Amino acid sequence: MSGHKGSNITRIATLLEAFDGANTPLPTGVLLSRAGLTRATGFALIRALVAKGWLLRADHGLLQLGPATARLMYSPLEPALAHGTAAPRLMAQPQAQTGPVPEDMPGEMPGDDWQSALTETVDTSGFMRPGPVRIGFSNASLSNPWRAALLASMRYSQRLYADRLEEVLMRSADDDPALQLQQIDELVSAGIDLLIISCTHSAAPAINARLRALAEAGLPIVAVDRRPSDAACLVSFATASDRRIGRICAQWMIERLGFSGRIWMLSGVEGASPAIRRQAAALASFAAHPGITVETVSYTGWTDAGGYRAVDRLLAQGSPPPDGVWCDSGLQGVGSLQRFVETGGPLPIHTGGDLNRMYKLALHHKLPFVAVDYPAAMGGRAIEVALDILAGRPVQRRIEVPAPVVLPRGQETRNIRADIWAETHVGWGLPDDAILSQGPSVRDLAFTADGGGSGD
Repeated sequence: MSGHKGSNITRIATLLEAFDGANTPLPTGVLLSRAGLTRATGFALIRALVAKGWLLRADHGLLQLGPATARLMYSPLEPALAHGTAAPRLMAQPQAQTGPVPEDMPGEMPGDDWQSALTETVDTSGFMRPGPVRIGFSNASLSNPWRAALLASMRYSQRLYADRLEEVLMRSADDDPALQLQQIDELVSAGIDLLIISCTHSAAPAINARLRALAEAGLPIVAVDRRPSDAACLVSFATASDRRIGRICAQWMIERLGFSGRIWMLSGVEGASPAIRRQAAALASFAAHPGITVETVSYTGWTDAGGYRAVDRLLAQGSPPPDGVWCDSGLQGVGSLQRFVETGGPLPIHTGGDLNRMYKLALHHKLPFVAVDYPAAMGGRAIEVALDILAGRPVQRRIEVPAPVVLPRGQETRNIRADIWAETHVGWGLPDDAILSQGPSVRDLAFTADGGGSGD
């Protein structure tokens, strides 16, 4: 910005930067003082920013960051939810996580999604290699349609950049940390120039130790979707905001239930970083509202069968159906919903998208639900980042792929608004296991276990 010193660009940036992470409303005078602007200049800029939606008049004389700023960051900037000091009211405690909690997964989650890594860049000139290059991908598993879509996205990028890639070697670990460790060694022995990893278990000590040793030996490493708890070994991380997914789904459920109700939580794979972050963010939101009771937290493996079994077990124990079922993905949400449909009674409201069948089933039964689709396109983005690193181009430490909020018409709440209507998002003519966050070019891409010169 130095080239715009004294310009309106600098002044606008200074105004927007004056707000804290919780987007606390500021009096106009305080905002101008923090930004170091005169009243004449400041008032003119504020009027223009309000007109364009960059600022919002929260009350008389009070300003907040507005919806245009939220779209810029692709993250809601409504005031942070108040965090209660008491622990969530869990009648059944979730299973304890084993191993250390990753450093960006604190017990008290922030109310916004800002992370300094989103603006931190990494000098990769030391990793420059003459092309074409060899990349290895250590995949946690292919245990559900989303993970297959992640792989398809990588295959698509592999085709787009075929002239720069000698080979992309791929291995799938079936969610087994020991197998993943073995496969990492196989990929390194094959002479790869860079490793992409989606971890089976974020805190697996042996995997973290091996990645740390490889990074110290000079191998560049990029994580996608699930990262190791030791982020220091990574050059970059391609992902979407898991905390945003957990918090938005929880807040919609809180508001949709009128701030009172019983909740069952269905998380994905225990120990996987997305499940940890989504669950922690949701629990923090639920804990802030005394009328909300979280009765149980179950792990489902991010499969429809896992969601079905979790609900079936709870119903078999004599638990009355809850008011809402918070799912961090529709991968297990569809199994939960199917089990409730079989009871023949009223359906509790749900969260969770991603999977076409989840949308079909929820819309067919006119069920209130919200989804924040987790974009499988991050797989292709990881390939692009890997190529930039091996070309010596600077890359961001953390790269977030946009994750839209999807709601049926009429189901928006005060704070949770739709980016996409579910009725236009669902693919009635597509297979049930289609991942809707992918475009048709990738979705229709047929791939085999040994296609593209790789082995899984």
